[in-house]
Amino acid sequence: MKMKNRRSIGFCLPCCLVLLSQLAVVQSTCAAADLSGELAVGVSQRHDNLNWSIAGGTVNVLSELKWESMSITQLQTFGELQLSNDRLLRAKLGYGVISSGSNQDSDYNGNNRTQEFSRSISKAGGDVFDGSISLGKRFRLSQPGGTNGFYVTPFFGISVHRQNLKMVEGVQTLSVGFPAIPLGPFPGLDSSYDANWVGPWFGAEAMIEAERGWIAKAGVEYHSIDYSASANWNLRTDLAHPLSFRHIAAGEGIVMSLGATYPFGKNWKLDFILENFNWNTHAGTDQVFLANGTAGFMRLNAVKWDSTSCRFGVVREF
Repeated sequence: MKMKNRRSIGFCLPCCLVLLSQLAVVQSTCAAADLSGELAVGVSQRHDNLNWSIAGGTVNVLSELKWESMSITQLQTFGELQLSNDRLLRAKLGYGVISSGSNQDSDYNGNNRTQEFSRSISKAGGDVFDGSISLGKRFRLSQPGGTNGFYVTPFFGISVHRQNLKMVEGVQTLSVGFPAIPLGPFPGLDSSYDANWVGPWFGAEAMIEAERGWIAKAGVEYHSIDYSASANWNLRTDLAHPLSFRHIAAGEGIVMSLGATYPFGKNWKLDFILENFNWNTHAGTDQVFLANGTAGFMRLNAVKWDSTSCRFGVVREF
């Protein structure tokens, strides 16, 4: 997996240089249009977990999938335009490569994850995409002319987050029943699960401007989510391909962030952001597509996604 780390970092660094080379062009364009704002580019290290389970028959957890400890190197860009009347227009984009992580697939014959009869583990891979656009209005709560400035900005927007998850190099670690699945590695595993989290959100950001140009900020967002996912279980001969099943659900998510910026030259700043996602769906639908052309429905219990990231970047004011 070390080779994947080098490839993902090697991809991000040239992209950062290209984006930085375009900042001067954007600055001159916005100056001609009498606009102000900032552009940022950065690289983050992110750690994700995602899991879901389905019910079947009289068993409340028939099958459960867990992607855990996924390490993601992500390139992110951020833009902000300062409009009239202290309004702010923001846009964020991010693309990342999963360099390590694991998946566990467990099946049960009893309620509440009892009578486990099959368990396999595999390596996780794939990539992720994040996008968001929002509009806000900044309010100054401190007295003008003071040493420090304190601002609060309510925002509303829409976001999309996608995880294209892969499972490879499978190993069967538990097999109970007849006929029993042989334990140990099994060849040919190349299954995928592509998840989409889309919806509107609202939130607020608090910002403090301190001496010497330091800025500290903290934010919180509440997201209303439409969730969908499609999967290809490539080793299951009883399921259709490339679409073996589809998940649909609704839910909500919370995003919390803490950051700081520091100026290091005229119109240039260093940027540091910590961010945490905690998203969950309600019960939904698991639509299964069989190889014989028929389809069936089962209960999707829930999908849970948590993510923590640390980003370092460079900001250009214009």
